[in-house]
Amino acid sequence: MADFTKSNIEQAGDYSLDIVEIISYRRHGGESTPYKMDIRPITLNVELTEDILTNTLVGAITVYDTQDVRTMLPITGLEKLNLRFSTPGINGVNAVEEEGHPFQIYKIDEVRVDINNPRGQLYKIYFCSQEMYYSSFNRISQAFSGPIEDAVEKIFRQKDYLNSKKQLYFEPTRTNTKIVIPNLRPLNAINMLCDYAQAANYKNAGYLFYETPDGFFFRSIESMLALGGAKARPSKWKFFYQVSNVRSGDTRDVMDDMRNVIKYDFVRPVDTLKQLRDGAYGNRMIRHDAFNKTFITTDFDYANSFGDFFHTEHSDGDKANDKFTVPFAYYDDTRKDISQNAMAKLMVETNTSKLHNDYELPLASETTQLQIPQLSQMKGTNLRLLVFGNSLLKAGDVITFDLPLMRPLGKDRQESNPYWGGRYMITAIKHVINIKAQRYEMVLNCMKDAVRTPYPVEKDTNTINTPTQGVSNIYTEDSNILSGDILERL
Repeated sequence: MADFTKSNIEQAGDYSLDIVEIISYRRHGGESTPYKMDIRPITLNVELTEDILTNTLVGAITVYDTQDVRTMLPITGLEKLNLRFSTPGINGVNAVEEEGHPFQIYKIDEVRVDINNPRGQLYKIYFCSQEMYYSSFNRISQAFSGPIEDAVEKIFRQKDYLNSKKQLYFEPTRTNTKIVIPNLRPLNAINMLCDYAQAANYKNAGYLFYETPDGFFFRSIESMLALGGAKARPSKWKFFYQVSNVRSGDTRDVMDDMRNVIKYDFVRPVDTLKQLRDGAYGNRMIRHDAFNKTFITTDFDYANSFGDFFHTEHSDGDKANDKFTVPFAYYDDTRKDISQNAMAKLMVETNTSKLHNDYELPLASETTQLQIPQLSQMKGTNLRLLVFGNSLLKAGDVITFDLPLMRPLGKDRQESNPYWGGRYMITAIKHVINIKAQRYEMVLNCMKDAVRTPYPVEKDTNTINTPTQGVSNIYTEDSNILSGDILERL
């Protein structure tokens, strides 16, 4: 029988799976509370995903069922799920009704019969946070005025909106405006508010609203990278890539194994053309004020503005000025680096002054124009790590990865990558507990928007001398062919 719980970690990959329990929508017999079924004995796999670009937690449980539980219980999409697991000795996921907030079961899929046992079937039970259901059957058609975080809290708590009782962490904004929500679902309404939010202690714009096992967060990307607008946020965990540590006597060092990366890969580490067209390096905003009948043009320059923001890499805890993900160099014979090409992305927006009397909407040049390159840079260099389960880590945390330089240096020697080693921010975590293998692993999606060591600067023009070709008229070319003995060639 599987060992579901451990109080102390003995080796990397250990876990404690305390509760996997379905809460039925109905009562059995004369019971005063809904019927509950412990499904740990039939559970094969547990998955849970937290993502800063997704509003809520989602997950799936794979079961091997020989009693047709999905029919006899039954499972209809109105059931709740009590789930609690963690790395032994560390707080983890605690979504149980007595102490936390159970998940909502919403789907069964991938049902298949065991070919070796006609009475056995495998299927997946999908679940999400309860707020997803409230957001699916409620709508908001209302104007909110004042600080944006006040509107977010109201939507988050109000019974006919999200009706959430979970912990809410928010970053104060400097946005004091009036925004009309046009009949949107609650989560979509909060996402709309995120686009207008400007951090109180940072120059940036654009917030994210997401959930981790600790609760919901309404905050800017930069607040995940820094503390109070003053210093870079310390790394929460350090990973390295090498053969798992083995000490004398074949005794493993568990903490070293926990820091070891099982495998890693990069998702599109370089795609300069895409980021160029997305406006990550340069963009232009033409703003039309219908009230004052004016046009104002503002340009974003990646290199010039880099030092205005905190990035994954820092300079002794302060903002770095020269750790660009693309080196400063003139492109071809333009005498410009790529961030000086503002027309790479052109945007036009209308802002009407005095629209809400005492309240003014934030300028698009201070919101959209900054938010687009920040999100684009966040999606630029993405690192994916497969590591042993560590429920201490959450989406939005900063980690360090000592990435090796992939070249031979001799036995037991390893040199760190000067550019892509260093600090990363976790954008998503997929927790995976494999009951059969008795192992807890995590897939970390991480982003990096700055290099650890500045690229060399090149201010000379490196133009490849290529001959200029002429222009030819197709009809003239055809005439030349016709003037020859074309019949012989036919």
